[in-house]
Amino acid sequence: MKRLILRHCHSPPQINSIQSPLRSKFLSLCDSGDLLTAILLLNSADRCFLPSEPIIFASLLQASTRSFSFPFGLQIHSHILKAGLDADRFIGNSLLSFYFKLCPDISVTRKVFDVLPVKDIISWTSMVSGYVRAGLPVESIKVFISMSDFGVEPNAFTLSSAVKACSEMENLGLGQCFHGKVMVRGFSSNRVISSALVDMYGRNSRIEDARKLFVRMPEPDAICWTSVISAFTQNDRFEEALGFFSSMLQRISGLVPDEFLLGTVLSALGNLARSRQGKEVHAKVITSGLSGRVVVESSIIDMYAKCGIVDDSRQVFDRMENKNAVSWCALLGGYCQNGNFNAVLDLFQEMDADDNQYSFSTVLRACAGLSAVMQGKELHCHFLRIKGGRNVVIESALVDLYAKCGLVSYAHRVFLNAATKNLITWNAMICGFAQNGQAGQAIEMFNDMIKGGTRPDYVTFVAVLFACSHTGMVEEGKKHFRSMNEEYDISAGIEHYNCMVDLLSRAGMLEEAETLVLDSAYRDDSSLWAALLGACATHRCPALAERVAKKMIELEPGYHLSYVLLANVYKTIGRWNDALEIRMLMRKRKVRKEAGRSWIGAQNSSLDSQRYVNSFHSASVEFKELAAGMEAVPYSAAQLELKSATAPVKEVTYLLKAQQRNLQKEVFATFAVKLI
Repeated sequence: MKRLILRHCHSPPQINSIQSPLRSKFLSLCDSGDLLTAILLLNSADRCFLPSEPIIFASLLQASTRSFSFPFGLQIHSHILKAGLDADRFIGNSLLSFYFKLCPDISVTRKVFDVLPVKDIISWTSMVSGYVRAGLPVESIKVFISMSDFGVEPNAFTLSSAVKACSEMENLGLGQCFHGKVMVRGFSSNRVISSALVDMYGRNSRIEDARKLFVRMPEPDAICWTSVISAFTQNDRFEEALGFFSSMLQRISGLVPDEFLLGTVLSALGNLARSRQGKEVHAKVITSGLSGRVVVESSIIDMYAKCGIVDDSRQVFDRMENKNAVSWCALLGGYCQNGNFNAVLDLFQEMDADDNQYSFSTVLRACAGLSAVMQGKELHCHFLRIKGGRNVVIESALVDLYAKCGLVSYAHRVFLNAATKNLITWNAMICGFAQNGQAGQAIEMFNDMIKGGTRPDYVTFVAVLFACSHTGMVEEGKKHFRSMNEEYDISAGIEHYNCMVDLLSRAGMLEEAETLVLDSAYRDDSSLWAALLGACATHRCPALAERVAKKMIELEPGYHLSYVLLANVYKTIGRWNDALEIRMLMRKRKVRKEAGRSWIGAQNSSLDSQRYVNSFHSASVEFKELAAGMEAVPYSAAQLELKSATAPVKEVTYLLKAQQRNLQKEVFATFAVKLI
């Protein structure tokens, strides 16, 4: 009983005289950051003479939070319990703030919250926002519902945190419910909530709703501008994102963009391949004193890589004093985007990537680009060994790797065993089926994704239209092409038009394909006309072929494919003289056909070797030797070993099997290349 009385005796009369000096002493120590002295003073004080004013312990907790002193904060928490001040709301909220910011285990923070005798709106808001910051949006919404059950009314900060949770969950329906709650409670003009709503609509691809909400804001601040610019960038509306950025600079005089806004702008510029403007923003970063920030410098690396200037990316990376996982992954991704897959594998050897999922996924993409399934399997095993669990980013990359290497059954197995399937996982599997000739399964997978509530994006429709074109599903393809804009507000890009031209051309609907190209925003893109010209050769339509080829040559006089495809059309219908004239025209204009290139894995091409593939060029000496060797082989099984004058440099062994049928030969060759 005595202990209980002492616990709830906040202001014992016998120590009133010392409270004021103690308070001044502790507050002075908190201001100076001398936590060690404060803790020693608390530990040395007699229990009856402990300070009993909540502001003292709240100040000590805040000082511990500022100095990232988790052990000191735990000791202060124990003294709070001894002093019987744990029921004070001010101290309770300070404890929540301390644990949220310093404790890595959010379940411990939840226990602190659960034992608070009194929970006010600040306590509930701390839990709602804390779960969002911890990446647990579902738990955040559960806390919000519990708060409503207890009759606590949300304030603007609570609602903004709940909207952010909906953004993380990409739950449009729930986000719209909170939008309605915001309007009912009269918070529509609140900038924090408005910026959160813009972000929520942007993440759910409702970009026009985000625009309307932003336009209604009377005086948007920098946070609101950043939200709308990020929303348009995330939805690949880069031109409009840069337009908003320009408007922001005009409307807010003297604004110095922060690192997050500059990172978003650099991302938009990179995706538009605007290196000149990107360099201007880079200069702005330097003059603004932000060049040492990892976030913005990683964005600069990514921007230069997307503009195809990987050497500049490497220079920025090498000059960085502090490199984290983001900067390493930015350079890895840059090499991967530019097809320099060997550099990705080399760079991966230099970094400590055991704890970074994105570096693993980037290297797996490089393996997919090289069709290096052996190295991909090594990485798969390595990840399982160090992590021993599942990860949606890695599993999506594995699905993509195995599908691109032709191992669709492996890819499907990884997909089925994935604990979580996001849009990237679905896209990888749909693309895998489509690219490996299993179009029916790709369409079925797309329908399953829609039924499961996952919203398709730009890439999804590229895969679906590709699948339709390779199975002759003309009406199905037209339906999906229309639904992109009508149902999902996705503007058709060059890839979608290429698939549609291929779909219509395969079905012999060449005139309709030509009309589609002429009516599109990409009528001046030579790749569309090239696809149509190739179909003219298949269906023997010289009149259309000449018209299309003329258009292609107007657009790109130096593009060799225009001449080659037209010559092939003439050959198919027996107009050999016309085909010869096209070839002569190529010589006259000095247009050269690009030589083909292929590669095979070199001996010992594992992750530990420095050379991963051996490249063969159709104009190279090795290729000519290979062709000569194949001609020398009789039509029965044989082995041939060729050695050039520089025999130590290379040894090529060919194992050939051939059959003769009329005047045609079918040669199956298996060869190994040893580089010394």
